[in-house]
Amino acid sequence: MNKSILIVEDEFIVADDLQLTLQQAGYTVCGIADKVETARDIISKKNPSLVLLDIHLKGTLNGIELAKELKALNIAFVYLSANSNQKILEEAKATEPYGFLVKPFREKYLLVMIDIAFYRHENSMDAKWQKELSLQKQLNAVEKSADDLEQKLSSTAKVLQQFISFDMIALKFKPNNSSTYNGASFLRVGYDEYQFIGTKELSIITGLDENAINAVMVNSPVDHSALILNDADFEKSLSKNEMRQLLAKQFQFSSELIFPLIIGEDNIASIVFFRKQSNGFTNEQMNLLFHVMMPLVSVIKSLSISENKNASLKIFSSIQTAQHQFKNIVGNSSALLNVLDLVTQVAPVDTSVLILGESGTGKEKIASCIHALSSRKNKPFIKINCSALPPTLIESELFGHEKGAFTNAIDKRIGKFEQANTGTIFLDEIGEMPVEMQVKLLRVLQEKEIERVGGKETIRIDVRVIAATNRNLQAEIANGKFRLDLYYRLNVFPITLPPLRERKEDIDELANHFAKHYAEKFNKAFNEISEAMLQQLMAYDFPGNIRELENIMEQSVILNDGKSPLSLRQQLTFINNQNTSDHPPIKTIDDIKRLQRQTEIDHISSVLKKTHGRVRGKDGAAEILNEKPTTLESRLLKLGIKKEDFQ
Repeated sequence: MNKSILIVEDEFIVADDLQLTLQQAGYTVCGIADKVETARDIISKKNPSLVLLDIHLKGTLNGIELAKELKALNIAFVYLSANSNQKILEEAKATEPYGFLVKPFREKYLLVMIDIAFYRHENSMDAKWQKELSLQKQLNAVEKSADDLEQKLSSTAKVLQQFISFDMIALKFKPNNSSTYNGASFLRVGYDEYQFIGTKELSIITGLDENAINAVMVNSPVDHSALILNDADFEKSLSKNEMRQLLAKQFQFSSELIFPLIIGEDNIASIVFFRKQSNGFTNEQMNLLFHVMMPLVSVIKSLSISENKNASLKIFSSIQTAQHQFKNIVGNSSALLNVLDLVTQVAPVDTSVLILGESGTGKEKIASCIHALSSRKNKPFIKINCSALPPTLIESELFGHEKGAFTNAIDKRIGKFEQANTGTIFLDEIGEMPVEMQVKLLRVLQEKEIERVGGKETIRIDVRVIAATNRNLQAEIANGKFRLDLYYRLNVFPITLPPLRERKEDIDELANHFAKHYAEKFNKAFNEISEAMLQQLMAYDFPGNIRELENIMEQSVILNDGKSPLSLRQQLTFINNQNTSDHPPIKTIDDIKRLQRQTEIDHISSVLKKTHGRVRGKDGAAEILNEKPTTLESRLLKLGIKKEDFQ
């Protein structure tokens, strides 16, 4: 097996049992340490493949402190812990372990967790290598391009954005021992759109005099040290740099990554990334920059900024070469753009992805984007909702069955995994899958093979797995409803989608998008959304997220006369649960269904009124509603609408 493991455990009996178990399983135990200092010494000499790490150790340092060092060294680690308080567990979770075992644990769980840890680490290593290679190639292409200064700056920003999410990037360039420097800053305003921010732009934004801002920019030094400043550290740094203070105040930045570059003997430069998100930058991102330092230096040399220091850069938005990749995703909030950055990073590799988020946040759309941007984009993309299938049918649905495998199995059936071969399978609502089925799914993910129900043949499959859930899987694990080993197998690359209440700046664009869509669908005129309606939408927290907003806009379009701006009308009751003189309060699912039924009746009735009760023929109600006449007549009967009442 040739994989070495270090045991860091201060209980001798536990450490001895672990060593025996691992050796019997074919692993090499390169040492046992009872405290952090001893572990460091063994790590420096033996370079283990994986560390089994107890959280509570002898001495002043605990396992969490060592975990941070292991992460920087890119060594996989699995926590071993007895009872710990919530604070300790949160600190341990923040180090992103490759597994977590609570004492006492069974031998088989230990071996499965180690297997998963190696699997996750290898996938992580492969993803990092591919990321570095891709970044180097793209930077080399920028350097060799014949683009002008402005275009190269834009291209550099776009390339870096794929690997290091930022809300603003600043490039500084200063000849050594000089009192002046040149550079450019770009504020991210869309997925692939950047706004140049210079003296004039800052003057407009802040209301300060251009000369004063220019003085601040000139006096702002080029950084000589590679630094990550998150949250409190960033706040402290502001007092030392007036330019950063100005930017942070205007754009609500809370994190910064500084990366200096030596451009020949007489010149220095730095790239500075800013983010609004808390703890926005990581050591992994800094290491990535170190690994591509030479291509970055070459690009900056090719920019010839010193020759263009008096050039006037225009306000511009970059060419939207990648915007079409997310044509079904609406919004430009920082929270959404961070998600899209993760999608672009993980899509090219075959890593498993776990999409987390509340109901209605768009998990299926994100899964579709990952598939569409992957090398499997021309292969099958198979979706299955795990919550929609009864436990008795889910195995057959996933893996298929042979003829006669059970009652009613009159023909052979090809399962979803087999249908998805060479492509992608999307397991929506994975948290609803029965525990006994989770065991079989784990085997498929490990062995990459399936067996149809009632069959004896083993079928090899090549499938990328994307799973999604709105459940807290860690809580489900604690309650015995979800397997820990399956969680770690799926959770190689998690993407958490923000709820709509955390991206309210997107509500206006989303509301207009849905309004236009349903106006076209229902063949109704749409002018605008009233200011009052927008204010009410912005004030609401949307427990149903984007799906709820879409439903509200659909109902508003249906009820609108096509002449006036859209207003909430009945939806005020739906949103705020307030009583009105026209409609009783909506408190239950039945109340919602009643409102939707009445909305449907009102809409069809308004169309029949225009056609004087005529359903068929040109300009009849069926044509206006884009339905077959027979389908519409069935709806009229079901809803109790008599077309004779409109003749």
